[in-house]
Amino acid sequence: MAETENAPQKKPMNVKLIVIVVAVLAAAAIIAVGVFYYFVSPGTSSAKTQAVRTPGVLFEIGDFTTNLADPGGKRFLKAKVTMELNEEKKDEKKLAELKEQLPIIRDRILNILSSKTVEDLQTNEGRDKVKKEILIALNKQFGADRFRNVYFSDIVYQ
Repeated sequence: MAETENAPQKKPMNVKLIVIVVAVLAAAAIIAVGVFYYFVSPGTSSAKTQAVRTPGVLFEIGDFTTNLADPGGKRFLKAKVTMELNEEKKDEKKLAELKEQLPIIRDRILNILSSKTVEDLQTNEGRDKVKKEILIALNKQFGADRFRNVYFSDIVYQ
């Protein structure tokens, strides 16, 4: 019995300490899962969404040369415009309809381009605004979602 009396006694673990450690680990795990799903969750990335989208049919509108709305009227714009249709398969009947309406399409685009200044076209943001304005005008004229995007393949202003 002498051995049991001289042996160091083990202190019972503090129950509060165990509860705190478990709670902290659980909170850390919940935060880690939340961060993972926020940053890595499939379907939330706009880059992935853009990569999956198939391109629409391209319809070349043609070249435009017009004076710009700058004071003095000595500046001009030369641009080649192509429209992306909101269709993924080429439909010859719809393309033929668009070709018949090409003068109206060109007129709308020409009115928008000739109302711009060099400052409107110098930055990417400015050109994007012009593209959006063209897209809205044409979709308003020909149907809500007929055109998906506008592309300037050549653009020169002086």
